[in-house]
Amino acid sequence: MRKGIKRHRVAILYKSLPQYRRRFYELLKERLEEQGIELVLIYGQPAHSEAVKKDSIELDWAHKIENKIFRLGSRELYWQPCTSLLKQTDLVIVEQASKLLINYYLMLQNQLGIRRIAFWGHGRNLQAHNASWSGERVKAWLSKRVHWWFAYNDLSARIVRELGFPEEKITSVQNAIDTHQLVGASEAWKPEDLAAFKQSIGITGDHVCLYTGGIYPEKRIPFLLKACSRIRELVPDFQMIFIGAGVDDFLVKEAASQHSWIKYIGPKFETEKVPYFKISKLFLMPGLVGLAVLDTFALGVPLITTKLDYHSPEIEYLVNGENGVMQDDPEDLEAYAQTVVQLLTDKQKLRVLQEGCQRAKLTYTIEEMAERFAQGIGQAIGIRNPGTPHVSKEEQIWQS
Repeated sequence: MRKGIKRHRVAILYKSLPQYRRRFYELLKERLEEQGIELVLIYGQPAHSEAVKKDSIELDWAHKIENKIFRLGSRELYWQPCTSLLKQTDLVIVEQASKLLINYYLMLQNQLGIRRIAFWGHGRNLQAHNASWSGERVKAWLSKRVHWWFAYNDLSARIVRELGFPEEKITSVQNAIDTHQLVGASEAWKPEDLAAFKQSIGITGDHVCLYTGGIYPEKRIPFLLKACSRIRELVPDFQMIFIGAGVDDFLVKEAASQHSWIKYIGPKFETEKVPYFKISKLFLMPGLVGLAVLDTFALGVPLITTKLDYHSPEIEYLVNGENGVMQDDPEDLEAYAQTVVQLLTDKQKLRVLQEGCQRAKLTYTIEEMAERFAQGIGQAIGIRNPGTPHVSKEEQIWQS
């Protein structure tokens, strides 16, 4: 950078670093470097209630801090000791969460014109049954007073607009994961390797379904296990694979110990999950759906879920009957099981959903997310012309 030109600094402060964010932060760092912006990524450790998922990682170029976690009744409050790392930053991006105490300190600085703060989040707690009434009121009040908003996707952007926040200061980042990595790993598996893999984990038939993700109450594991039993009655060679961990994983372990057709694998991440998708026809998640829907697109294994009011924003990516299925009545176990059976035994109907997944995977990519986020940061600190497309070095060479 030429002498005399100011180098901008932007900080992202997150309470912990889940493994699925690794590639996003790497790409965002690259995009910002091209704009002359330094990314300062600060993260801590998850609370015990989240640590059971076993999905936290570390990044050697980021700054790890030790969160101070306090209990106030049933709530957990976080203090993130990082003020020294925020010096000379043009913008600080934080989670939209009332339990993060540093947000109030930063909000005061934002109001006094000392430092700009931006929120990154859903807009409101979409898991309303777990939401604190007072916390949501505080969150809504704060959400209208930040400098910028990074909304998870268009659904979240609509929620933020409805709070009364200016539309021109909202960036819809189209939340995503590294699907290219998954696709590349999928293409590397040969039929003979998959056959050996199936044998190694005790899968003997072709009517295989999969669950992968956190295992906790909102995922409705008891409903899924009952549905699986019903599917097994109708499809005698049906087998079910569970991947993940969480407070309810004992339910899956117990079921697997009683039924040889249920396989509990434990936590697997990124490309480790690929062979399990490759041998499965459907992805069963009747409870809360989030980023897992992008796995189903990338690997062509359609999602079967139910209509709930607490899905994460990514549920908007699912088009019912086109790239997955959403059952209207979340309590109708028989209808859910029959839907799965029909798709397992009707190749044409299954192929329609698989083709829809293939189309969707081209739209929701982590590269697009990093690009949108980088453009939003540029607009928020006033160094980029809104709507100016990013042109990579490779594209510049091609265009010349």
